[in-house]
Amino acid sequence: MSPDSELKRKFKILLIITGVIIIPVLVSPLPEFKTPLSTVVEARNGSLLGARIADDGQWRFPSSGVVPDKFRKALLTFEDRYFFFHPGINPVAIVRAFRDNFKANEIVSGGSTLTMQVARLSRGNRSRTYCEKFIEMLQALKLEVFKSKKEILRIYTANAPFGGNIVGLDAAAWRYTGKSPADITWAEAAALAVLPNSPSLVYPGRKPETLRTRRNKLLEKLFEREYFDSLTLVLALDEPLPGEPRPLPSTAPHLTDMFFLKNRGERIRTTIDPVLQERTAGIINLHQKELAGNFIFNSAALIIDVPTGEVLAYVGNSTIEGSAEHGEDVDIIRSLRSTGSILKPILYAGMQESGAILPNTLVQDIPTRFPGFSPKNFDQSFSGAVPAGYALSQSLNIPAVGMLQKYTPEKFLELLGKTGFTTFNKNADFYGLSLILGGGETSLWELAGVYASLSRVLGRYNKEKKHFRGDYRQPVLLKNEIQPEEFAVEPNPPLSAGAIWLTYEALRKVNRPETETGWQYFASAPEIAWKTGTSFGFRDAWAVGTTPGYVIGVWAGNADGEGRPGLTGITAAAPILFEIVGIINPVPWFTAPYEELTNVTVCPQSGFRAGPDCPESEEISACINGLRSEACPYHSIIHLDKTRTRQVNADCVPVSDIINESWFVLPPAMEYFYRQKHAEYNPLPPFAPGCATGKSLPVMEFIYPTPEIRIFIPRDNTGELTRVIAEVVHRNPSKKIFWHLDEKYLATTRFIHQTELEAEAGDHVLTVVDEDGNMVKCLFNIVL
Repeated sequence: MSPDSELKRKFKILLIITGVIIIPVLVSPLPEFKTPLSTVVEARNGSLLGARIADDGQWRFPSSGVVPDKFRKALLTFEDRYFFFHPGINPVAIVRAFRDNFKANEIVSGGSTLTMQVARLSRGNRSRTYCEKFIEMLQALKLEVFKSKKEILRIYTANAPFGGNIVGLDAAAWRYTGKSPADITWAEAAALAVLPNSPSLVYPGRKPETLRTRRNKLLEKLFEREYFDSLTLVLALDEPLPGEPRPLPSTAPHLTDMFFLKNRGERIRTTIDPVLQERTAGIINLHQKELAGNFIFNSAALIIDVPTGEVLAYVGNSTIEGSAEHGEDVDIIRSLRSTGSILKPILYAGMQESGAILPNTLVQDIPTRFPGFSPKNFDQSFSGAVPAGYALSQSLNIPAVGMLQKYTPEKFLELLGKTGFTTFNKNADFYGLSLILGGGETSLWELAGVYASLSRVLGRYNKEKKHFRGDYRQPVLLKNEIQPEEFAVEPNPPLSAGAIWLTYEALRKVNRPETETGWQYFASAPEIAWKTGTSFGFRDAWAVGTTPGYVIGVWAGNADGEGRPGLTGITAAAPILFEIVGIINPVPWFTAPYEELTNVTVCPQSGFRAGPDCPESEEISACINGLRSEACPYHSIIHLDKTRTRQVNADCVPVSDIINESWFVLPPAMEYFYRQKHAEYNPLPPFAPGCATGKSLPVMEFIYPTPEIRIFIPRDNTGELTRVIAEVVHRNPSKKIFWHLDEKYLATTRFIHQTELEAEAGDHVLTVVDEDGNMVKCLFNIVL
């Protein structure tokens, strides 16, 4: 045979042998793991907030992608110290295992590498047979071709059994040590490294001596390899063994449940600050024990970082013992609840922005009725007229309804949508004026998110374009979400920085709860703009506060909607808010956005833009549109005699004896209630005898009915129609007033000007005339 023929023959043999080896490897399936995974929720630093078991009942965490150094060294020392040198199979180990099995006449050793164990785990840990071993070898070789050693080690670590229903290092570390895998000690790493070899034999808590022996031998080998010093060895040998599996951390159970429904089987890294989360949950549970005494069983809190919009704490509900039967599982943060008066600051800011009012414009606070709706202040009192900023800080309902009537519900709904609310999805006719007092619903999630967006506007000044930029969006909960600088910012936000700052200045003056009495005397007391809200029927108590650094939202009530006496924002939610404020580092207050403010000359008494008849004026900061606001309507020039105690005119005294003076005059209804709380108010002097009464300023005003109102007359429990009580105020209550309905005389009143009306359905005219001949009429409609 020629040399060339011999060479070709050997080459064919080599190809055949190579094919016999390679082809089975190539056609073998690549090991895959399609088992269901647990849902894992982590804080911003990677610590565990909570987890939910996989669909097959196993605690099998999604891989973190990292194998801790201590565990890697312990595992390779114990299982496969040649891991980084063999191609997936270790021929020496296989021969040794075959020899041992032959001598014992049974399988006592597998000779498997970690790569082969990955293949075996992917096949469901089938019975050990020579056929299975051969398949594992083929798959191991293929795995080594397509995966790096680092990736193979990661796959093994994530899928190795650790006893019971615990699979993978991450789940094992948390269940056995209560720590993240990155934080385990050498002793814990060694104990965990020996478990996958025979998890049932050395399951923690059942056969401690077997586990201790194996762990200690491994620790000694690690010491011999100089992975740590002798002192570390002594300390590691003295460490206690892992015991029975521990409960997993559950510091954010409602957040975990949410991700379990939305991102099942995933590892979610959130923006939550674990320390702040735990302390906030502790505060919620502490206050919940007190609230439960009034049968108030649920509360929640949300903290958002203003600059980034990241959620720092998410306490969806209280978790005190025994609260499961009272809706503890309900995530209040995402639940829609009646807003109460928590939206009033948005309305105030909108009216500042539009120039409809200035910061302290007087707004009326008198008895007010609308069809099917009669707003009342919480204390059931009336002030006649109050500055708009005071009305906001004191959360007065009647002024708020009047402001919304002037602003219009249509514009307010549009503003709510632009600032980030999505839950007000009906038209303005559906909500009406009750929208400002809880006629709509929102969630704590959206409420806190909107306030964070508003606060963020004050910190986003564009020096080049010389304006503040808007950044209205939902809070950020996931670390891998788009970062704030990548969000498109609005060059013309719906509310300017000036309007927001003026609103926050008013909210800084809100009276704090009794627990905060005297806060202003402490230099360390944080500045915060905050607002409470209470829904109709005492069902929802809200409190929201903001600083340049963070927004805190709090809700208290019952998840099933049951109202309770005393369930108000100031008593139930505000104390929680301020205790949370106390655990957060204070930051300097907002800088006034003078670039978007202007000086406006106002009347100090009325708060309106100063008019020609105002005797005094002062300059305040206001939105630019405030320059177009209404001039003071309450100062008028009146004519007095020389004693300044009587009104006169040119028909009764010489012109030379008339003194002209500016006088602060409120409309009759406002004046009636304003005088009761303002002793300094000077009513108009009476006219001198013989002088004709001036007709320029009204002396009477209807409180009810109001002009053009439609009145529905219900029936009482006997079936009879109820009566309408009409009421008028007079600048001089001692004057007699004569009442006429549709030109028919009804009654005469003095001091208290009220009378009953009995009328058929349809249009009617109510006329009142005082003894001086002053007259006022009111057209109204009755519906039966």
